[in-house]
Amino acid sequence: MSRPSTKSRHASYSNAANDASPSRDSWRADEARTKAMYEYSPYPDLGADLKTQDLYLRHLSEDFKKKDNVYVDVGCGTGHYIVGTAKRYPNWRCIGIDLSEQALNIARQLAEKHGVKNVEFHQGSYLDPLPFKDKADIISAMGTIHHCGDPEKAMQIMHDLLKDDGYMLWHMYGWRADQGKFDLKMALDILEPDLGSHEKRFFYYRTLMDHRNKKILKRIANTSLYDLYSMIKIGLRNWKRRHKKVSWSPPWNDDFKDLNSPWIDHFCHPCERAYEVPEIHSLVESGHFSVYKMIAQGKEFPQLIPHEWQARYAQLGFWEKARLSELLAVGGGSFAMILRKQKQD
Repeated sequence: MSRPSTKSRHASYSNAANDASPSRDSWRADEARTKAMYEYSPYPDLGADLKTQDLYLRHLSEDFKKKDNVYVDVGCGTGHYIVGTAKRYPNWRCIGIDLSEQALNIARQLAEKHGVKNVEFHQGSYLDPLPFKDKADIISAMGTIHHCGDPEKAMQIMHDLLKDDGYMLWHMYGWRADQGKFDLKMALDILEPDLGSHEKRFFYYRTLMDHRNKKILKRIANTSLYDLYSMIKIGLRNWKRRHKKVSWSPPWNDDFKDLNSPWIDHFCHPCERAYEVPEIHSLVESGHFSVYKMIAQGKEFPQLIPHEWQARYAQLGFWEKARLSELLAVGGGSFAMILRKQKQD
């Protein structure tokens, strides 16, 4: 499969004029806008309960997890992931980095509340030298790279942070899951173009939701059995999370009743992109990574392949199979992957 551009065609981007040829100045402009949003509205700010990385870490060996690893969470926000991970693995040195000092203040309070001592936080940018010298055994970028002015450059920096054969836990917006959000965000842009005018934008959002909810019976009638199954499955998963006291950030298609940090992140972010498999492929290769585990969007589902296709399907490469899964699946999702650093000559 030929390697396409790393620039997503699906973007809601504050500095789009520079997207074709980004410069350091344009990256800084994006960072300034992003930082201002997160200083005003620290994300995800989900209360006292922690988040887990079990979706990813269960795929790594127990021997690896027992080591005295250095773990860096790039774009740690209010710290729910990294404090939860540090609590689970007290032998790890855990380091959180974020643009927002307000978010990091919440992260520090969270660590203190849970008595977690093996975690430290630094305010910083991926464009600047980081305030520690140790290479990481494992890093995470959970919803970070798709907000960068130059995602290809960001992937190369992630590569440099890692030890040889180190792991990267990676989450990226998938276009097939988020295209409805981008449509709704563009509708809000027409009515109120100022992304910082949160109250006005939320007013237009909330009145639209109320208008749609008046036609709830018609919506139910037009909902497929697959979508109903997905709604029930998600509801059960969230019930289990509440029972286990695990926090989570509501998705964009939640019916937000109040103006809060997750809503602002979904509908007022100044720099974000969503991706499909070919663009993810390009970013992985540009950062000199290999895929250790494809967990969500793009995961191979042989049951989607007709029997008559099997011989040809067996001849395909990893990324061609991933693209077929994306194209043939009902609905879509975000990308959740474990990458491994490739050694460079």
